[in-house]
Amino acid sequence: MLMEIVIVWLLALQSAVKAAPIETKHLTLTTSSGRVSAGKLPLHVDVTPNEKMHVYAPGQAGYIAIDVKLDPDAPVKVAGKPKYPAGEKLFMPALNETQLVYSKPFRITQDVTLGPAARSGPVTIKGTVRYQACDDTICYKPVTLAVTWMVANP
Repeated sequence: MLMEIVIVWLLALQSAVKAAPIETKHLTLTTSSGRVSAGKLPLHVDVTPNEKMHVYAPGQAGYIAIDVKLDPDAPVKVAGKPKYPAGEKLFMPALNETQLVYSKPFRITQDVTLGPAARSGPVTIKGTVRYQACDDTICYKPVTLAVTWMVANP
């Protein structure tokens, strides 16, 4: 019986830990992690722009695209570039231009590999999300948010 309890407890620790949402006047974001696969741990940032808001997608020239970065002293190593979904094209009549944006919920994934210290127990990974949000009439100042991923037991 004790062994079954320990196994259930260990399985619970291995599950993804979802952080409390971070809400700004432009959007809501939540961090979470997936399961280790092929030696890589996916870190997720789920972003939901507020109504009538959009943020810029990577590849949009002239604006600050949303970007995820891990702190340099993180107990993990970045495994490749962050993965972003394709942006949507939005025509802005006031500017007479089409922009590449996100106005609907989307997910950014950053794969990492775990260092030796990170393999033995709970891990806290810190980073930032930087973005510039706009609505139909104005673009707001760029924002940089501190984010954290809590990985119970990779």
